[in-house]
Amino acid sequence: MSRLCEVPFTKLETVGNDFVLVDRAVVRECNWEQLALEVCERRYSVGSDGLCVIWREGEEILLRFFNPDGTEDFCGNGLRCAAWYAYRQGWTDLEFPIFQLGKVVHMIVNPAGRVRAVMPPASYDPGVIPTKFDGEMLDVTVQGVVGTAVTTGSAHFVTFTDELPGDEEFLRLGPVIETDPVFPERVSVMWIQPVSERELRMRIWERGVGETLGCGTGATASASVWFRKMGLIGKVNLVSKGGVLEIEMDGWDQPISVECDPEEMFTGTALVSEEAMGSRSLACG
Repeated sequence: MSRLCEVPFTKLETVGNDFVLVDRAVVRECNWEQLALEVCERRYSVGSDGLCVIWREGEEILLRFFNPDGTEDFCGNGLRCAAWYAYRQGWTDLEFPIFQLGKVVHMIVNPAGRVRAVMPPASYDPGVIPTKFDGEMLDVTVQGVVGTAVTTGSAHFVTFTDELPGDEEFLRLGPVIETDPVFPERVSVMWIQPVSERELRMRIWERGVGETLGCGTGATASASVWFRKMGLIGKVNLVSKGGVLEIEMDGWDQPISVECDPEEMFTGTALVSEEAMGSRSLACG
């Protein structure tokens, strides 16, 4: 029987997105993909929508994020949770950058518990998303659903609807759109129901996860598509099952400001396999 190893973690949440966060200075180099597979599994381990790995290099804060299926991705809500953790650890002032997956995101922390991130503009470039489509995918039909492909660090297919889909439609279409060949690295699917010009309801199918209660990059992607479609600037609220993200931009092709309230839920120690720890052991027995 293989030995089990102990991994210290912090559990954080915002708008229903929950994350296991580990400090790389404590666990050092692991098999991060395998660690995500194990600690994110609900009922059998801590359970979460993803694994955040945070560390410092000098004055810089760096972050990696892994989906529950072990794939690495960019995560907006995970980013804001990580910023809250870094601030509470005394690593930062109230304003600081975080480096994640080749992007630099400016973070602003309100000590009362609110975090704002200024994200880079959304991209509709098929080579960046990526897609196999010839040109921008604006109001294109995929698996019978009309939508727009866009990335805000992670790829999304945004579709507008008069009513959010019920479970049968959602669970049938989510996986097949995610894995459609036009998206070589898969895609998350955002169903958006406009309530007014300044409020959008959403139901979220995330690649590598399934349904989630919140999605930061999906909310910002949806806001950009909405602003582009409607010719808007300013603020809009994205309302998911997990809560509300407040989004603001000066135009659909401009930097995106996102605010939410991360919460540190609890800390603990997870038992994981030696495989997850890679070639080293941390309190294995």
